[in-house]
Amino acid sequence: MLSKVLGAVGVLLLVVGAVFAVRPVHAGGDGCGSVFQPDKGITPMQCDSRLSSRGNLVTGFGAGGAALVVGAVAVAAIRERRTRVTSS
Repeated sequence: MLSKVLGAVGVLLLVVGAVFAVRPVHAGGDGCGSVFQPDKGITPMQCDSRLSSRGNLVTGFGAGGAALVVGAVAVAAIRERRTRVTSS
């Protein structure tokens, strides 16, 4: 049960990070583009801080989600091994 909850929360965090990565960023009424593809023709100083903070947010969600998914796989593997060892 724990591994399923960890895995579900991890996947949810990864999805939230992806959504934040593709959503456009606006600064002062101007569109800056997204984390993956900034708009062309913008002054870099207008959007640098917004894109940087959004990039940090996306990195945090992605790293947290990946860590939870890896933790879920580890918990499942440990439980399976523990079950297999005790039944032998």
